[in-house]
Amino acid sequence: MKTLRKIIYVGALFALTSCSEDYLEVQPTEVLTDAQVAAATEVNEEAAKGTLLGIYENLYRYGSGGTTAQEDFGITAQYMQMDILSGDAAHLGKSYNRQVNISELTATLDPDNDVNYRAWRFLYRIINLSNLVIDASGGNDVVPETETGRYTIGQAKALRGYAYFFLIHAYVNDISDLTKPVLPLYNSAEVLDQPKSSLQDVFNFVLSDLLDAEILLDGFVREEKIEINQDIVRGLLAKTYGAMNNWASAQEYAKKVIDAGYPIMTADEVALLPGEDGSVGGFNDINTIPGVIWGINITPEGQGLASLLSWWGFMDAYSYSYAAVGNPKGMDAGLYSNFREDDIRLNQFSSTLRPLGKFYYKGAELNGFGLFSGPQANIDSDSHYMRSAEMYLLHAEAAAENGDFAAARTSLKAVLDLRLDDTSYIDAMPNNQLADEAALQARLELWGEGQSYFIMKRRRETRTRGSNWLDFAGQSFNHNDERLTYEIPQNEILFNTNLTDQN
Repeated sequence: MKTLRKIIYVGALFALTSCSEDYLEVQPTEVLTDAQVAAATEVNEEAAKGTLLGIYENLYRYGSGGTTAQEDFGITAQYMQMDILSGDAAHLGKSYNRQVNISELTATLDPDNDVNYRAWRFLYRIINLSNLVIDASGGNDVVPETETGRYTIGQAKALRGYAYFFLIHAYVNDISDLTKPVLPLYNSAEVLDQPKSSLQDVFNFVLSDLLDAEILLDGFVREEKIEINQDIVRGLLAKTYGAMNNWASAQEYAKKVIDAGYPIMTADEVALLPGEDGSVGGFNDINTIPGVIWGINITPEGQGLASLLSWWGFMDAYSYSYAAVGNPKGMDAGLYSNFREDDIRLNQFSSTLRPLGKFYYKGAELNGFGLFSGPQANIDSDSHYMRSAEMYLLHAEAAAENGDFAAARTSLKAVLDLRLDDTSYIDAMPNNQLADEAALQARLELWGEGQSYFIMKRRRETRTRGSNWLDFAGQSFNHNDERLTYEIPQNEILFNTNLTDQN
């Protein structure tokens, strides 16, 4: 809990002073400046580390996207919305009008809509604050002499690289069109109002940051799972190379994470099996699940999140919030039909395909898994951003695309042996079907965890909404459909004179 207390303390430094919808603040001077951080660092190197830990808070804090919307709570808010856009999370109810404009694909066509603004503001805030740390540590090319300095700038570069990786997917229609100008690049807090750089340049920037971070974080032992270590960086590199369809490098880096030895979540950790009390499942406690390799341990006294202002309120039917009272999400019926009869993950879903056996807060068990088990007035259910199964399945996909079919089968079966009674069909499957099977299994395994959108764009897929959708049931959408990608906020185009058009 030592690091968590630091995060809470320094997080106060980064509290948003206003929820007004201002344009991008390249240097968030209402909180800290690079000069202030640098001055503090000259006195005590731990100051830059403390600033870094404050950045982590923005990953999950309410209002980190600059609005008062109840959907404004960092990464998991974006994961949830992108799961809807990907077509895998069907919007099954429209009570209270929550996320209706995402399901109906109208928000993503309106640059004045907050949906587009929140993600932009949140991700560029991560970039801006990371730049403060990097600038204060000496700049992009500096390798600090001390371990603390190297680990601090390594995490800052990893966070900046991840934010740009996310921006690429969220705001670029076609991530295979590398020559197109797409996003402003900021490599310092001193750089203002940049024009769009090409997608190739943005990808190169992501890779540069992550490759630097991999070296800088060598030997770093984290205190909490929220901190990015070398393994998380390698996972992000695998995903970035995958997005670029550089399958050899994607395979290489996914294998490095596998070789780090994180176990795959067991059957009773991922699903509420018949006759089980649920004590080890629910995805609600990352510290008891070694297969979760990156996430935040949320405590009621620490973060002060209410169920209305959290991923749990929107996704968990047992938490007395939106998912319980008419605004649920469930697995797309077409995707669900791909489960094999002996798959234990069938126990994750109800007859209406809601994730009642996958995601549930601790109070659900205490109340006999009855719906409306009660509100999480102060959230103590955790959030996760990466787990080891994703790396096994990405390794299988990349290995198959790379022609290493034996390795693909090995990694695919490593997961499926924990999910199916019989995985012999993988041995009999033609080589040219293995990559698609690995991607499909990733969608099934990681449903509701915010990864489907990245898979869709990585594989340049067309998705068809299933029969249980309220909107566009049976209609197909290509990965580069304008409606599936956020618009650059109109205020950003108005106030940044070097931005003149949408993507």
